[in-house]
Amino acid sequence: MESERMLEFFNGKTILITGTTGFLAKVFLEKILRTQPQVHKLYLLVRAETSDLAAQRFQNEVIRTDLFRVLRDQ
Repeated sequence: MESERMLEFFNGKTILITGTTGFLAKVFLEKILRTQPQVHKLYLLVRAETSDLAAQRFQNEVIRTDLFRVLRDQ
């Protein structure tokens, strides 16, 4: 019942996640990506001097962590 309400809530939503490299943001992002395929868009705020450095930081500090292993393996 609760998971159905969550699915309905996020259906078609656009979400902004600040502090994407932080612990809570990573956990939230992983949960959204794994369980909420109907989210319309995700905007991720990563601080860096250039967009290339932000992308590199996102890969190193978020995507390559053990938390995202299940998603990477899918």
